[in-house]
Order: sequence, then C-alpha cells, then structure tokens
Amino acid sequence: MNTGIPGAMALIFACALVTYLPRYVGFAIADRTLPPVLERFLRYVPVSAFAALTLPGLVSGTAPIARIIAAVACAAVIITVRKLWLGLLAGMLVFAALRFLGLG
Repeated sequence: MNTGIPGAMALIFACALVTYLPRYVGFAIADRTLPPVLERFLRYVPVSAFAALTLPGLVSGTAPIARIIAAVACAAVIITVRKLWLGLLAGMLVFAALRFLGLG
C-alpha cells in the first residue's frame, strides 16, 4: 500500500514521538522523588531489556549449545562478582573459546 508523502511524514512523526517522548519524560522526572513502588519497578528495566534483547539470539542461530554455555558462564560471573561488564566479557571469552575448539 503506497500512501505517498503525507503517509511517510505521518510515519516519521509517529516514530519520532515514540522515540523521544519516553526520553523527555525521563528527563522531566529526573529531579523528582518517585514512589518506592515505581523505583523498584524501574530498577529492573535495564535487566529486562537486556534479557529481551539477548534471549532470541541465545536460542536461535548457529551454535545454540555454545551460546547457552557462554550465557551460563556470563550469569555465574555476574552473580559472583556483581559486575555486568565482567560477566559479558566472560561470556564472550567462553563463546570464543568454544568456537575456537570447534564446539560451536
């Protein structure tokens, strides 16, 4: 279905609104004290977003067993050390090692 320039402009405006409105709201409420329930909810947003982005790639594509082993190593490091970047690094190293050994 071709809607022409007006339809394309409406789509661009809608995409901009969906992209920038949540960011503006985040900046607008940054200096305010939020209710404890909302703060608890927002504390889990980064972890949930990370899980939503990584889970599809974990179980699909090439070498799913190597990906799962690397994800377990990543989770173990994160739980032990409490540093996300170290866990990600460990997961990438384990995955690379498994691929190098021909297991993935």
